[in-house]
Amino acid sequence: MTRLLATLCLTTALALPIAARADEAADKVAEAKTLVSKTLIKNLKTGFDAALEKTVAAMPDDKSESVRKELMAEFDKQSGIMVEGLSKEYATKFTLAELKHLNEIYEDKTYLKFQAINADPSSSVTAISQASVTKLLNMLAIAAAGDNTPKAGAPMPAPTPAPAPAPAPAPAR
Repeated sequence: MTRLLATLCLTTALALPIAARADEAADKVAEAKTLVSKTLIKNLKTGFDAALEKTVAAMPDDKSESVRKELMAEFDKQSGIMVEGLSKEYATKFTLAELKHLNEIYEDKTYLKFQAINADPSSSVTAISQASVTKLLNMLAIAAAGDNTPKAGAPMPAPTPAPAPAPAPAPAR
């Protein structure tokens, strides 16, 4: 009887750390899922919804509705895959405390205000960013086109169209 009691005590003592690690791993994945859902998936959904509506805008109503339904189903499927995969990956890269801290950052009212301003397509911040990025991309395209001088014996490349001009910044309010 003493041996049985000792075995049970030893088994319990050894199993507790394993159970605690399993609970912490599950907690880390859950915390990471929250993080991925409120950051990456939220931003991806916002962009996807806008692009989807532009895509179906010119379609007849019956076709646009079926396309919208099909694409949203695929978006939901891919989002689920991303949430699962990224959550597990983040859970291996961060401690539970770090994941909780990241979630707190993304809940901070000042940070949320900052994100809202950056996400607003009508904000001057967005116009400034878009104008600068467009100008830089145009410069890269011009530089790449200028570097396409033909080498001796090489066929002449097809002419490249000029890049579109940078959009004008939104008027100040």
